[in-house]
Amino acid sequence: MTKPIREITLEQLARELGGQLTGDGARVVRGAHRLADAQPDQVAFLANPRYRSFMAASKAAAVIVGQDYHGPGESLIRCQDPYFAYRQAMVLLYGFRKHPFSGIDPAARIDPSARLNLNVSIAQGVTICAGCDIGPGTVIYPGVFIGPDSRVGEDCILYPNVVIYDDSRLGNRVILHGGCVIGQDGFGYSTHGGKHEKIPPVGWVEIGDDVEMGACCCVDRATMGPTVIGPGTKFSNGVVIGHGSTVGKGCLFSAQAGIAGSVSVGDYVAFGAQSGVSNHIHVGKAAKVAAKSGVMSDVPAGQEVGGAPAIPLNQAMRALAILPQLPEMRRQLKKLQEEVAELREKLKAKS
Repeated sequence: MTKPIREITLEQLARELGGQLTGDGARVVRGAHRLADAQPDQVAFLANPRYRSFMAASKAAAVIVGQDYHGPGESLIRCQDPYFAYRQAMVLLYGFRKHPFSGIDPAARIDPSARLNLNVSIAQGVTICAGCDIGPGTVIYPGVFIGPDSRVGEDCILYPNVVIYDDSRLGNRVILHGGCVIGQDGFGYSTHGGKHEKIPPVGWVEIGDDVEMGACCCVDRATMGPTVIGPGTKFSNGVVIGHGSTVGKGCLFSAQAGIAGSVSVGDYVAFGAQSGVSNHIHVGKAAKVAAKSGVMSDVPAGQEVGGAPAIPLNQAMRALAILPQLPEMRRQLKKLQEEVAELREKLKAKS
């Protein structure tokens, strides 16, 4: 586990979190952990009610809880938003990852026409092609390839083996984890005479400020115009965005979610793990798509959908609840059919 960068008393921690402390303010905190595993010098948090059962036995120095919490706990820090407060505590105690290199490694291959701004850090084995512009403070790990005429904004982090194809545009503070591929050719073919003929893509990819993508995410370049990822959007691992799609700001994509080409996604949409969206679909603002859902038609703003094909989530949950009963319902139906057949025979005999 990562070592903390500082120690802090509970009194100081509560003050910096803007919370109200119940307990010994002089007690020193040296780290953070899960509620069930926290040690006497670590802080924990409770945001999900399903974990309340761990409170009575927790050894944590203090637990960050909501303002309305009532239950066991000798030392509590009450906050308006306990999950965000825990995030703030993690930043105070651990900070963010420190990069193991700085400056420009002589083993990097950088085209003379590329523009490198101040305080750029580039590791060995990086390739930066002609016409690229790398913003100040950006950190580029080993094995990264940045294709011709691409732009990377300031304070970006490109982790090992990220590949950025030509003409791609990254905003500021973009984080791409290992193995991400930005701007590869989209899945565009014209089937003619039994053969799939490739359509040359002449579009590009635009990624907004403060976007973060987990490992092995892929964003296709558009056939024409841009594929757009809006500012503040976050991807887990293995997310795929099809060519010519537009994703709004502040969206969340869980692992292995994907959208096909020419999809438009509004702001603040959330996609569950392994959910998918068919091409030329619109998903409205603040909609939610449940895990493993298959979206085949437009989703209105604010709608929660689930299932394959996706339907309103409350309907999908009711349908799912019936599934385990289907074998018994089938048996009962078969019995009823047999009884009806017997009655028909009796009526026929009487007539």
